[in-house]
Amino acid sequence: MSRTARAAVIRAPGQAAEICTVELAPLEHDEVRVRLVATGVCHTDVAWADGQLIDTFPVVLGHESAGVVEETGRAVTAVRPGDRVAVALTHNCGHCGYCETGRPMLCRQRTERPPRLILDGVPLVQGFGAGGFAEQTIVPEGSVIPVPADVPLPVAAIVGCAASTGLGAVFNIAEVEYGTKVAILGAGSIGLSVLLGCRLAGADRIVMVDPDRQRRDRALRLGATDVMPADEPAVRALEPDGFDYVFESAGTAQAMESAVRLAREGGTTTLIGVVPPGTTITIDARSFVPSQSRILGCLTGNVRPHVDFDRFFRLYRRGLLDLAALSTGAMPLDDLDAAFARCRSGAGLRTLIALSAE
Repeated sequence: MSRTARAAVIRAPGQAAEICTVELAPLEHDEVRVRLVATGVCHTDVAWADGQLIDTFPVVLGHESAGVVEETGRAVTAVRPGDRVAVALTHNCGHCGYCETGRPMLCRQRTERPPRLILDGVPLVQGFGAGGFAEQTIVPEGSVIPVPADVPLPVAAIVGCAASTGLGAVFNIAEVEYGTKVAILGAGSIGLSVLLGCRLAGADRIVMVDPDRQRRDRALRLGATDVMPADEPAVRALEPDGFDYVFESAGTAQAMESAVRLAREGGTTTLIGVVPPGTTITIDARSFVPSQSRILGCLTGNVRPHVDFDRFFRLYRRGLLDLAALSTGAMPLDDLDAAFARCRSGAGLRTLIALSAE
C-alpha cells in the first residue's frame, strides 16, 4: 500500500533543501510509520547538509522528532496507531554485546536498515536512520518511545537528541557526583542540557562558558552559579585547582583542548561537540599522564531510550527538568533553509520544524 509525504531533500553538499513528495515503502513486519509533528534542527544536520560531516546524498535529514503512529507492521506490539511517540536515534539490534551492556548507540547494526523513503524510484538516505524533516517517516519498532499525554510532542522531540545528549553525558557518561564543581564549555541546547543534568545531580558549582551574552544570561536563568566568556585563564581563576568535571559542547578543537586543561587532577573531561573528520587535539602528555584524569567521548549521551526517555519525561512532568527552555521558536518545513541559517549563525537554541498538528 503506497504512502506519500512531503519531505526536505538535500541532493548534494551545500545545496538548498528541496521540498519534494516522496514515497514511503511498504512496512516490514517490525516497522512503524509515524506522522511527525515536530523535528529539531541540530548542528549535525547542518554539518551533514554542508558536506562537513558525512558525504552521503541525497538525504532527508532530521533526527530529533516526535509524532503520532499511523501504521504498524504485523509483528509490532509496543505501539499502535494513534499512539504519541518520540523517535530515538538508536535503531539498534537489541542483542549484540553493545546493546546488552547498555551501549546501544555503538551497535554495529544501528544504521544498516535499508532506506524507507523513495524519490522518483531512488532510495533516499534517512539521516541518522530517522529522516525527520518529512511529514512522515518509517523506523523500527524499537526506535519509537511512547510519550505521556501531558508531555507536548515538541518537548518530546527535543529529548530525541539535545536533551538526551546533555543529560546522558552527565548521568550515563561522566556520572557526576553531588557536591562537585563543574565547568561547561558551550551554552547551546546540549550545553544547557548538561547544565540541567548537573543541577539534578546536585553539583555545587556550575560554571557556564560561552562567548554569547544572551546564552550566558539564559544559563543563569536555568541555574548556572557562574557564567564566563570564553577566557580560559579567567575560568581557571574561579577554581585554581581545576574542576571535578568539565564538559565540552562547543564543537571546536580549541574548546576541547581547553576543557582538558581545566579539569583538576583526577578529574573527568567529557567531549561532546561534533567536529569535522580528521580534526585532532593536542594534550600535554607530561602533565596529563600523572594527573590520573579521564577524557571521555560522548555519542548522544549513550542514551538508552526505553530507560532514559521515560525518566526524562517524569522529571519534566514534576517540574524538575525544564525541557521547554531548550527550544527558541518553530518554523514550517518550507522554511528549513532559514532554520539551518539560524543554526549556523548561533541564533537562539533549538529551532523546531513544525510538520503537523498534534
